[in-house]
Amino acid sequence: MKFNKWILILVLGAITLVIISLPKNNAVSLSKTQDDSLAVIKHRKEKDISMKEQEDSPIKNKDNFNGLHYFPFSSAWQIEFELEKNSKVDKIAMPMSDGTKEDMIYIGDIKAQINGQEVRLKLYQHDNGDFFLPFKDKTAPTETYGGGRYLDIPLINLNGKKLKADFNLAYFPFCAYNPEYACPVPPASNLLNFSIPAGEKN
Repeated sequence: MKFNKWILILVLGAITLVIISLPKNNAVSLSKTQDDSLAVIKHRKEKDISMKEQEDSPIKNKDNFNGLHYFPFSSAWQIEFELEKNSKVDKIAMPMSDGTKEDMIYIGDIKAQINGQEVRLKLYQHDNGDFFLPFKDKTAPTETYGGGRYLDIPLINLNGKKLKADFNLAYFPFCAYNPEYACPVPPASNLLNFSIPAGEKN
């Protein structure tokens, strides 16, 4: 009986430890999602203010501007890609919406499994080191701008060869609001055959 008693105590102790650990893990995960969501909401509010008040805003009638529109935040569209860097810095002439071309740094390709398929996209880099991802998905042109959307990815999101991209921060180019602006056209390789219901929408 003494042996069985100790076995029972050990089993109950192990079960208790498992049960106690689960809420903590869920709480951490929930807290991270909430933090990310709040950060995205803050970013969107700041952009609305910028669009309404900044002199270089593409919005023509600022008096009637009441803010941009977005898909609800979803952690499902925070995607971790694998970065395959070019062996050397490569400048390419990227086509613009007005028919001209502008030099841009092509850093390499990023790939990930999304919606059950392998996705491979061309990635570019801003002068400040952050990454630039122009893309177009199946939400265009009914739910999002027909010319595609952009995503700026901070350099700090790169960890080794892993690059985290948050499509909740996807945005329209300035030419979507004002034809006087010329904007980079997403390359054919960055045209996706599925929808990304995240970020800015019509």
